Amino acid sequence: MVSEKKILLTTAYINGPHDYYDWAGTNIKWKNRLRRLRKISYALRFIKANLPQIEIMEYPTWEAYEKKLEEGWDIVGFSFYLNEVDKINRMIEHTRDAGVSELWGGNYGVLTDGMEKKFDRVFIGYAEQEIARILNIKLERIKHPPLINSISFNSLELANFGTLFTTRGCTHKCKFCQTPVFDAKSEVVPLESLEEVLVYYKSRGINNVGIFDENFGLIPRHARDVAKLLNKYDFTWACMARADFVARNVDEWASNGGKFAAAGVGIESFNSEILSDVKKRTDAEKILANLSKIKSRGVGILGYYIIGFPNETADSIKIDMKKLAALKNEMNQVTILTPLPKTPLWYELDENYGIFEKDYSLYDTKHLVWNHPEIGKDELERLLDSSLRLVNPRSSMFRILFKYFEKKASEGGPQILSRFVKNIYRYNHHSVAATPTEIPISAMRTESA
Repeated sequence: MVSEKKILLTTAYINGPHDYYDWAGTNIKWKNRLRRLRKISYALRFIKANLPQIEIMEYPTWEAYEKKLEEGWDIVGFSFYLNEVDKINRMIEHTRDAGVSELWGGNYGVLTDGMEKKFDRVFIGYAEQEIARILNIKLERIKHPPLINSISFNSLELANFGTLFTTRGCTHKCKFCQTPVFDAKSEVVPLESLEEVLVYYKSRGINNVGIFDENFGLIPRHARDVAKLLNKYDFTWACMARADFVARNVDEWASNGGKFAAAGVGIESFNSEILSDVKKRTDAEKILANLSKIKSRGVGILGYYIIGFPNETADSIKIDMKKLAALKNEMNQVTILTPLPKTPLWYELDENYGIFEKDYSLYDTKHLVWNHPEIGKDELERLLDSSLRLVNPRSSMFRILFKYFEKKASEGGPQILSRFVKNIYRYNHHSVAATPTEIPISAMRTESA
């Protein structure tokens, strides 16, 4: 029976402690800067919380993965992204050679051309329920696992925060986004599960929560109920959402003791024709008006912006980057327009201009992988680098740090400041940076969060 088989699920391997993806580091170009490393797999932890008999590995070294295979497994599955395809192909070959008879593939990477054929079973979309059916298990509701991350400045850990997913999937049709291809539904994570994990975060002394939904507020009533829960338990929180949804609710979220601190919103472009073409269902003027309202309540902004649309030139991008910098957002993520497999953008760019890059590790939104009609690869990548320096200046780092120390003043501010100075000194003298605090797999409770 499948339910009696030994199952191991893993991410792609890493080449060492400096191989973790650093979200902040891809967008901030200064030596002394914020860091947020991806050291846990949200997808695999959801599976583990709901199906505890499955074993998982998160970003193992190659040596650790080889050793794990020696334990003998009936099924090995891989959760991966497009830019990890080459690593996964190496793992697949080694796993087959090790005698594992059945391989599974999941996460966005399985949408890549040719990858589906590499596996005996493929999971497109969120896999807990499908795996449960295979194992003849009935899941009453999806449980939310503890997902604790850390933000640091150099080697100084500033804060741990709990990650929350309140919905999964997306019904919007932005042509550059893979989520509607991966899961075109939008389903809620039950409020009961969310409350359990929030109580767990509090028990660990975690007071900050980041909502990492693709689009918080896609189911408005559920989103408002989640906001009430966060305010009930006195969390400082942030979310990723459309600017119009945040603007409609910011007064409620930031009033009556609410600690709504920041919103990550997709600006994408200051060109309304581009926004219409990519199916954003808004225009630049409305986005800017909504940002202004959000900021008026003291809420920070993380702006998501894309450069390199076909009708853009180097000069037009430079003008737009000055506009983005003038907004003085807390931080900005700037990416190069990157076609992702099976999206409308993938087919459109390939047909009209050609996608030339065959190295999937470069599909990280920081490299040009298709034939832009106006800007060359090297020029656009240099332009991205200069843009990031412009829109994420050193002064923004100090604004963030000032807010942090202001908040901590009542919790021993002078001691924290002393730690900060010492860690800056250590970092600049080549000491090893500390790594984020995480909850080990063994500490995850499956009967409740």
